[in-house]
Amino acid sequence: PIYKPTVEAYNQWAATYDSDGNFLQILDSLMMDKIIPYLFDVLPHAPKLIELGCGTGRNTARLQSVPGARIWALDNSHGMLEIAMGRCRSIRESLPDPNKAESLEFALRDILSFHENESTWDPMKNADAIISTLVLEHIPLDQFFMVCSKLLRPGGHLLCTNMHSDMGAISQAGFVDPVTGSKVRPLSYAHTVQELLTCASTWDFTLLWGPVERKVETSDLVELGDRGRKWVGINAWFGVILKRLG
Repeated sequence: PIYKPTVEAYNQWAATYDSDGNFLQILDSLMMDKIIPYLFDVLPHAPKLIELGCGTGRNTARLQSVPGARIWALDNSHGMLEIAMGRCRSIRESLPDPNKAESLEFALRDILSFHENESTWDPMKNADAIISTLVLEHIPLDQFFMVCSKLLRPGGHLLCTNMHSDMGAISQAGFVDPVTGSKVRPLSYAHTVQELLTCASTWDFTLLWGPVERKVETSDLVELGDRGRKWVGINAWFGVILKRLG
């Protein structure tokens, strides 16, 4: 495989990200159907929401149906953001006013350069909740939770999903370049669930829901597709909802 910086890799992947049959994205969407109602239940009226690593807007689209929400959808890839903006614009136009977010802002932001550019994150601070799905694989845990603690208000919530370390020990995120046929991979970390929970506690986050660890089952293949077959019996995904205490 060819290893590239994360931003470069995702800019290149953006064109095929939603159509290349990545089973983990499909599994994440299926599990988000189960998790996100737990988050919505604890949100205040007209919440301020951040999606860290919105990608092509797969989950941003869900947030637009939270009445009165003020949403910041952030990613470090301009290629991903362009697709997300197009996808969410059409969805937003179709929603009736009483059932949609008050505002949706997209912005290019990189968690890894937070300290160098913290002032540019000021409009997003004091959020009620952060959603971050299949992003943590590319971020050191301490950096991730530092940024979340800066952006969330005390009592705010963090919904986080990621590739399970059992899968990460064997594989990582990546795609086949349609031009060269080469496998392209960004930088990845195989964080364990326990490592996440330990780091979260050092930044004053407590567990509210989960952790849920999800194996791929044979019965999943109807929805996940044939690329999920070699992962049957292996933990591929985990998710948690955390609450910021301090």
